[in-house]
Amino acid sequence: MFIFKYQATSSDGRHSKGKLEAPDSDSALAILMAQGFKVFALEKISQGGTSQSAESAKRPFRLNHISKQRISHDEILVCIQELSTLLNAGIPLADALLNIARGHESRPLGAALQTAYSSLRSGSSLAVALKNSGLNLPDYVHELVKAGEETGKLGASLQSASQQMEADASFRRETRNALTYPMVLIASGLLATLVVFIFVVPKFANILTNPKADIPVFSRWVLQSGLWLVNNKLMAAAVLAGAAMGIWMTLSRQDVRDKLWETASTLPVIGQWISHVELARWASMFAVLLEHHVPLLDALRHSQNSLSGHGWRHKAELIAKDVKTGHALAAAMQAHHFLDPVGLNLIRVGEQSGKLAHTTGSLAQMHRTHAQQSMKQFLILLEPVTILMVSVLLGGIMISVMLAITSLTNVI
Repeated sequence: MFIFKYQATSSDGRHSKGKLEAPDSDSALAILMAQGFKVFALEKISQGGTSQSAESAKRPFRLNHISKQRISHDEILVCIQELSTLLNAGIPLADALLNIARGHESRPLGAALQTAYSSLRSGSSLAVALKNSGLNLPDYVHELVKAGEETGKLGASLQSASQQMEADASFRRETRNALTYPMVLIASGLLATLVVFIFVVPKFANILTNPKADIPVFSRWVLQSGLWLVNNKLMAAAVLAGAAMGIWMTLSRQDVRDKLWETASTLPVIGQWISHVELARWASMFAVLLEHHVPLLDALRHSQNSLSGHGWRHKAELIAKDVKTGHALAAAMQAHHFLDPVGLNLIRVGEQSGKLAHTTGSLAQMHRTHAQQSMKQFLILLEPVTILMVSVLLGGIMISVMLAITSLTNVI
């Protein structure tokens, strides 16, 4: 058994301090919490009279040392799921948050959760504590947590938030997996082209020195390019590395990605897929917010953050402004061409029946199904087109070499 000194705030707001005997710091904290105290300082005293920082006092320093490291989306999702499970099982909020923080204490997530726990113990709401913790949570999660605290259904709100985060993560995974095979084909084609340019084309470069050879312009360009690559390997590597770095830095900018996404939305097949993806994500988030009694205007404002394209976000902003001035939601969406007739009818029925969250959820499922079908159609076209492009590129190089060789028949 150890003696602990503590400082805490009682349930009526009075400051209290004293000593407590317990086998460890967790037990001491549990005893004080059972007595209605909010503990903000706890120190363990050894039998020899010297004191050392308790485990809970040491953690902030150790966690702050790693708090600047990046926290992955998967870790955040698991954290929200754990917190939802503990709250639905009847565990008090502070205990649940502290247990999760200790379970992740060796990672940056633990530092953020420890910060949230300290803020919660000082009297902040969970929504404020999570927002100030450094966790990069989507805006709708903060709104759902706030709604859950107001309605007394925090566990259910966190569960809905985790489901929405899982849906977003699933969409990102499906998109990456769908594009992996075409990207591998393109990379393989470029690598094969580079190998041909470096090791095959230069073997026939001496044809260029024959003044009597009638070499076609395209063949001459291919042979000269291969010869240049062989003679300037380091420069070529530097150019390729610089180009790759430039592309990466360009694509790392959010405005560039939004512009590319906007441009892709105008293409014949992929444009339909993008439209369904945007609407499915928006409708899903909007439905979740409404289910947890988030006010309509706040739900519109937060759900528009799920839209990636500038055009879609602009339409959502205009719809929110119209609703704020007294227009019906379906009428505002129709005026700004946000949904098709089927979607508008679902929104209109939801407004009239008072079940807007339910009909919007159905709208999200409808567009999610259409998005999957559009993705399959896009991949059906993308794979053969990619193979055709690679074949044309390699075939063009080989044909140019053969044409250069056949040009020597004029010399013979």
